[in-house]
Amino acid sequence: MKILITGATGLVGKRLLEKLFLSGFDDVRILSTSKKRAQNSIPFPVEVFEWSPLENKISDAALENIDIVFHLAGESVADGRWSKQRKERILNSRVNGTRLLLDSIQKSNSTPQKFITASAVGIYGQDLSDKVITEESPLDDDFLADVCRRWENTLFERDIEGMKVHSLRTGIVLSNQGGALQKMLPPFKMGAGGILGSGKQYMSWIHIDDLVDAYIFLMKNDCKEKAYNGVSPTPLTNYNFTKVLGAALKRPTIFPVPAFVLKGIFGEMSDILLKGQRVIPKALEAEGFEFKYEKLGDALDDILKYEVSGEVLFKRYQWVESSKDKVFDFFKEAKNLEKITPEYLNFKILHMNTDNIQAGSLIDYKLQVHGIPMKWKTKISEYEEGKYFIDEQLKGPYSKWVHRHEFIPHKNGTLISDKVVYKIPLGILGKLAAGWFVKKDVNNIFNYRNKAINNFI
Repeated sequence: MKILITGATGLVGKRLLEKLFLSGFDDVRILSTSKKRAQNSIPFPVEVFEWSPLENKISDAALENIDIVFHLAGESVADGRWSKQRKERILNSRVNGTRLLLDSIQKSNSTPQKFITASAVGIYGQDLSDKVITEESPLDDDFLADVCRRWENTLFERDIEGMKVHSLRTGIVLSNQGGALQKMLPPFKMGAGGILGSGKQYMSWIHIDDLVDAYIFLMKNDCKEKAYNGVSPTPLTNYNFTKVLGAALKRPTIFPVPAFVLKGIFGEMSDILLKGQRVIPKALEAEGFEFKYEKLGDALDDILKYEVSGEVLFKRYQWVESSKDKVFDFFKEAKNLEKITPEYLNFKILHMNTDNIQAGSLIDYKLQVHGIPMKWKTKISEYEEGKYFIDEQLKGPYSKWVHRHEFIPHKNGTLISDKVVYKIPLGILGKLAAGWFVKKDVNNIFNYRNKAINNFI
């Protein structure tokens, strides 16, 4: 199955691409407004084509032989005040992009089985009522509603034989990688969070993994409707959402933000924050979709589990055009770690109790961090030949360091998966003082490693 994704470098697109690849759907094309940026940021072996919805330009070959289209691209509505020019860009990026894709499909030699587009619950308008909204509810005509209606209608009104079309009307997407929740966290973590305006407005939310699963569900199943609400079955008022978030972070929520302050900062866009909709996913549940995170508390416990514990999760994927056995053999030889570590760290293995990495291996090494000499001792706590191993810090600069290395065969190569959970000493003070610098250092080390690996494997 060949899949095309627009918006693959965005919050939802990244997670969708990851989930597709790890589920075995690895024949993927990407449409991006910057081919170079997409190639640099996407770690999976994908074809990247360039397009410009605002200039009505697209690579001719992008839609050839595509089975599924996920159309997620569009200018963010929450990155600044809505000037006249910005409103035009928000609208045109969605309508023009959809139209351009459909024109390209009609010119190509094949027709996709499905075209699934993003949309938003903003299509129902913004208000302070507690009325329950389903896919059958009337649509509104304010700015966001108009954008969503015109976006969907561009797709729904184009009848292409043999192609089913769906839209997923999304609410507030909760993720630990960005989006609305990450913008909310700083004041809440400092104990300065509180309700917005009256607090009576409903917030229709969804865990990012449920949203991505909903997209894949629409792809896999013969679903009847055109439009589906991509939100949790349990929307909450801003007051209750605030209290649950505060409880998850173990912080008070006693500092409300008055409506006039938000209006002064955001202008017309403040309606997103001060008003809302009580939306439920009636049609999606009727099709048989099951949510993993129906309750906000469960969703936040999952998303914030590292935040609450003071830990940091770092994830990285890299695809190399070499067999899994060859890649694994390279990594299990501990001395090779010196080859793929930046020279400025002066990384040297001092002693190891086994010839190669295996379960129970103890590795002593030295390095320099910003010129400061350090010693580190690591234990290989788990090991499965040819598949994965986990190293844990026993002594070193971190309060905790657990690194899972996994090797997954993909096409004619290997997908290297790194998952690191680390914790900086001195708790919240250490994280506030050095968290950003440590995160940058870890990222730079893995960037170097990614380039170095290709020279040795």
